[in-house]
Amino acid sequence: MDHLDRRLAVTLLLFSFISFSTQKTSISWCVVSEAEEQKCLDLAGSATAQNIRGTLLCVRGQSPTDCMEKIKNGTADAAAMFADDIYTAGWCYGLELAAGESYNGVDGISYYVVALARRSSSDLSLLEMHERSSCHPGIRTTVGWTVPIGFLVNTSQISVDEQCNFPKAVGDFFGYSCVPGVKDREHDPRGNNPKNLCEACIGDDNERHICVNNHRERHYGEAGALRGRGGEAAALR
Repeated sequence: MDHLDRRLAVTLLLFSFISFSTQKTSISWCVVSEAEEQKCLDLAGSATAQNIRGTLLCVRGQSPTDCMEKIKNGTADAAAMFADDIYTAGWCYGLELAAGESYNGVDGISYYVVALARRSSSDLSLLEMHERSSCHPGIRTTVGWTVPIGFLVNTSQISVDEQCNFPKAVGDFFGYSCVPGVKDREHDPRGNNPKNLCEACIGDDNERHICVNNHRERHYGEAGALRGRGGEAAALR
């Protein structure tokens, strides 16, 4: 089962639950790609074939955040999201998690995220990170982005604007850092994300592909963030 199958596997069950609990005759499910839309249409057909009450409608969104906006303004009811989108959905749009899925049948799976610092930065504290440098495994990763940035927001060290521009808030907070992928078009379509979030990245052996969201950037991933030369701290699992 590929990641898209897993991402939509709970849709039929959740659709049944929402239909039953809200007495709605139709549920609008927001999707962000042609493949996801086709999965949704297939599930809608399965729901009809199994005589599940109500109708599943598939609404096309431009991005996960567009789906969040649609749910907030009432033009969609639900969407399947990856872990890194859930924090944004709750913090910025006031949405709640309705269901989760386990890929191996074990509930309560969790892991710790730890912050590592250089020995030379003995005065470093998680509550005193302003203008310090940092290395992250990648943009919008749970370990390297969502958890540590969520901690900084929840402890009021970072203030996010009304547009929920997390990269700008992080760039204003940290000094030079390495967040692979933060300047990729997918995550920075307008080219406005702060440049300092790539200043500690080094690219490949020929100093190309700097700050890309893959292993061509030598500071990409948890191992890359750990050996980051410029960062004073890194968040790892």
